[in-house]
Amino acid sequence: MKAKAKILVVDDDPNLRKTLCDILRIKGYDTVAAATGAEAVAAAGQDTFSLALIDLMLPDMQGLDVMARIKAISPLTEAIILTGHASMDTAIEATRQGAYSYLLKPYQMDELLRNIQHGVERQQAQEEIIRLASFPRLHPDPVIELDSVGVVTYVNPAAEKLFPDLGELGLAHPLLNGLAGTIPDLLENGRHEEIGYEAEVDGATYELHVYDVRDANLFRIYVMDITQRKKNEAEIHLLATTDTLTGIANRREFSRVAEAEMDRAKRYGTPLSLLMYDLDHFKRVNDTFGHDTGDDVLRAVTEVVTANIRAVDVAARWGGEEFLVLMPQSDLAAARGASEKLRQVIEQHRFDKVGTVTVSFGVTQFVPQDDLNVLLKRVDDALYRAKENGRNRVETLTAETAAMAGKT
Repeated sequence: MKAKAKILVVDDDPNLRKTLCDILRIKGYDTVAAATGAEAVAAAGQDTFSLALIDLMLPDMQGLDVMARIKAISPLTEAIILTGHASMDTAIEATRQGAYSYLLKPYQMDELLRNIQHGVERQQAQEEIIRLASFPRLHPDPVIELDSVGVVTYVNPAAEKLFPDLGELGLAHPLLNGLAGTIPDLLENGRHEEIGYEAEVDGATYELHVYDVRDANLFRIYVMDITQRKKNEAEIHLLATTDTLTGIANRREFSRVAEAEMDRAKRYGTPLSLLMYDLDHFKRVNDTFGHDTGDDVLRAVTEVVTANIRAVDVAARWGGEEFLVLMPQSDLAAARGASEKLRQVIEQHRFDKVGTVTVSFGVTQFVPQDDLNVLLKRVDDALYRAKENGRNRVETLTAETAAMAGKT
């Protein structure tokens, strides 16, 4: 009879800790509970866990530190980080450090259980790779063997079923073509360590672990299905970089891109401009038609803007009804012209329920002395002028003019 997967639940909330343990036991898992990071690390030293559920904020240490210490003791133990703090930076860092997944509280129990199941399955598959290393035919996942020149000499039943043309295509197969340069390197440099890489076949993503079996003069490759994990990583990245309402870059992602473009403009002496736009009297839209309609208008305006800017331009939502467009390789005159075009297109567009809306624009050009805060302040001042001068218009503000205004 197969042993139950054992899960370590690490949370300083006693009620949540007990609830999770009770639910997991009902679902067929063995559980051990810990209220602190020290208790969790001690438990990992005494027992082997398939997966650890770790709260990000513990009374004695950070959840990521707890995860690192557990993995140092038991490298195959998977980890899911749980937190009530919606920090996408932490989500990215958690997955970078080896967390299988990252969930925000309050989470849906079905989603948590699904992540736990996938994490346990991944841990068990990794164990199987080690346990069945000498018995590739018995392995439930694909196992492939190549000779020293890269010819496929063996595929186990799982590999044969999933990739029936593998033996015929060999290194030309999409699963293996990334190895064409790896095998000569292994042979030439006498490297014995595991080599890992990812490959996509028919829309699925696989993780390949390549071992040089010198005593048998072959390379053995273990293949896992990691499509769900890649999907989780992509979703985390999307949440970290995208405004959920409009689908364009969020404030954090815009700041990252803007810093990179400013560095590029300084290095190569190329023009870079920034425009900020704001929907005129948008509060009236929300008050008259409701916030759902207001959200529809924001999405529609975003679609109009993105359809009328270049592929290299970066559109972002700064907050509320304020938006930004960063325009590489564009001087002030070009950015003003683009803004005027956008202003007219938006003014002429018919919006469902609302009819027409207008937009005010502020435009400025980056100068090498600018940091991001200075550039944003200047474009915001330009937008303010557009509002003050009657709205539904474009106003520009140069660094020189802004500096003169600051002296008077």
